Amino acid sequence: MKKTSIIIAAIIMIAGFTSSLMAQNVIQTGAAAKIVSALTVSNTDLDGLHFGTMTRPTAATTVLVTAGNVRSDGGAITLLAQTPTFHVAHYSVSGDGTATYLITLPTTNVPITNGSVSMIVNNFTSSKASNIGTLVSGADTFTVGATLNLDINQASGLYTGSYDVSVAYN
Repeated sequence: MKKTSIIIAAIIMIAGFTSSLMAQNVIQTGAAAKIVSALTVSNTDLDGLHFGTMTRPTAATTVLVTAGNVRSDGGAITLLAQTPTFHVAHYSVSGDGTATYLITLPTTNVPITNGSVSMIVNNFTSSKASNIGTLVSGADTFTVGATLNLDINQASGLYTGSYDVSVAYN
């Protein structure tokens, strides 16, 4: 009788483990990754952002070239139509399909110089709302404008400099 009880207890224990093993459920889950082409930006004109030709100011002032390619001044200066003329900087972006991208513009003062004399360019803006663009069939364009800050009697001459623009998938 004792042997029979041990055997019955062993069968119950085995049946208990077996039913819990049968209660397990396995699900196979997928894993994936998407590789996109690199996002690139290029300046599509030779001289980028240009504030054009103007007279020497009689007081400290500004010249604004909007991302919509409109030029205006803060007074005390005459904006001229002679060459070089003003224009925004034009950019071309290429990447993957219909992705969105973020434009990063300078947030600090950028100097442009003529020898040892300089002026400051700041308040950069793009033609894209909130600096976010959308690729159409892998391509898009945008423009950039900014503000030029001139001192009273700013020295005559050609002032040049550069600034960085970057794009990244959003």
